[in-house]
Amino acid sequence: MTVKTSPDQLLTVALVIPARNEAPRLPHVLDIVTSDPLSIFDDIIVVDDGSTDSTAAVAHGFAEVHVVSIGDGRPGKGKALKAGWCQTLADIIVTCDADLGALRHSQLGDLVQELTRYDHRHLAKAAYANAPDNGGRVTELVAKPLLDLFFPTCADLRSPLSGEMAFYREDIVSLDLPNDYGVDIAILLSLTHRYGRHAIAEVPFGIKEHPHQPLSSLSNQARQVIRAMLERKDSPYPDGDGLSALSLPSELAPIQLP
Repeated sequence: MTVKTSPDQLLTVALVIPARNEAPRLPHVLDIVTSDPLSIFDDIIVVDDGSTDSTAAVAHGFAEVHVVSIGDGRPGKGKALKAGWCQTLADIIVTCDADLGALRHSQLGDLVQELTRYDHRHLAKAAYANAPDNGGRVTELVAKPLLDLFFPTCADLRSPLSGEMAFYREDIVSLDLPNDYGVDIAILLSLTHRYGRHAIAEVPFGIKEHPHQPLSSLSNQARQVIRAMLERKDSPYPDGDGLSALSLPSELAPIQLP
């Protein structure tokens, strides 16, 4: 269960799945990754991020899955991912959200194949084909406009916030990443800054099927994504537009919806 990248090099691969209150949806993802006849995963790790449902019990029901539970009362996707990849020494880390209703055999393996296809590649991300009015609201209303303004070389990416990624462990362990939902865009921007846009690839994943979250939850996700993006910006406009003075307060209070 290793990836052969050259006649004399074999790389190990680990899958990390952060999960919080995903007991109804996690079984599909785990059924797919544990039954794939062409699976390349040496480790499959589910990180139960303080769930109050039976997420951990569901994951424990799969013999091939290593379950890590964290529950200090401060859940966060970035923290869960880091807790997961700290449990493995695999050369390549693949991440996957726990609520993908349409995940198919080989899709996650396709990310690894794309990552290892070229020496200059350092990140492979899933690209979803949902129409803008049927896709991620935070992606369309927050991430894409800010990429266009502050990181135009990445403005062509179809799914910049996708949680399905493959990258090299040696690239990721040295990054200063947020503990919250800003982690996905932070990985993208950090690796782009280090290696260039040509180091990033997207892999078609079809239509994304996952439950829509309430606006109150999405507003907090959006703020975390904004923070991660602005923390990684240089001068956003070459001609010194006034937006270059943008700064973010150290504390962001949750939005109270009417």
